[in-house]
Amino acid sequence: MSDAARNGVSDSTQRNAVVLVVVGLAAAILLSVVHWLTRAPIAQARERAAEAELFAVVPAFAKATDMSLDFLPVPPQFRTGLGIEAGARIYRIKRGGEILAVIVPALSPSGYGGPIRLIAGIDRDGTVTGVKVLEHHETPGLGDRIAADKSDWIRRFTGKSLLDPVPNRWQVRRDGGAFDQITGATISSRAVVRQVRRALDYFNDDRARLLDAGAIAAPESAP
Repeated sequence: MSDAARNGVSDSTQRNAVVLVVVGLAAAILLSVVHWLTRAPIAQARERAAEAELFAVVPAFAKATDMSLDFLPVPPQFRTGLGIEAGARIYRIKRGGEILAVIVPALSPSGYGGPIRLIAGIDRDGTVTGVKVLEHHETPGLGDRIAADKSDWIRRFTGKSLLDPVPNRWQVRRDGGAFDQITGATISSRAVVRQVRRALDYFNDDRARLLDAGAIAAPESAP
């Protein structure tokens, strides 16, 4: 190959390398700009989705415009009963200086297919306003009916409290309790009933702090 030909190949290679570098830099800049432009909307969308999930268990307050949301940490002595770890939050629905309801996280390790994670809304009087299963591994067509999108079974907790039914009736009927078990999914049903009862027990034990609007809290932000 002549020197001219070699120089031509070399120049072409250099030009291609420069083009690749420029294209790479342009792509990186474009991605950075897109990320910067969409960061806030994405964070806001996540915050709205997380808030909607919380308000699903306190439906009476979901559309009110004068409500605010804050949270308190769960004291260490209550974490074992609720099945949760450090960092878990109790969310509080507030109107002015009054706490109207709380949202308690709970996790049962005793599901048929694995842990069942849920939240329970409880008003200031100690009455369940709603329960939502957030995560489970139960059998499709059987245990998965603990979820609200599979059946209305989970709605039977709404309006219940530690006195309705009385504590020793917070069990499935097969165990002598007041709650129907899902056919073919007694273990799943039992796990949810037990954990909702524990959420109520926790509220009763920590009630004074939870309903104290002056308790050290933080405004809610996107998780």
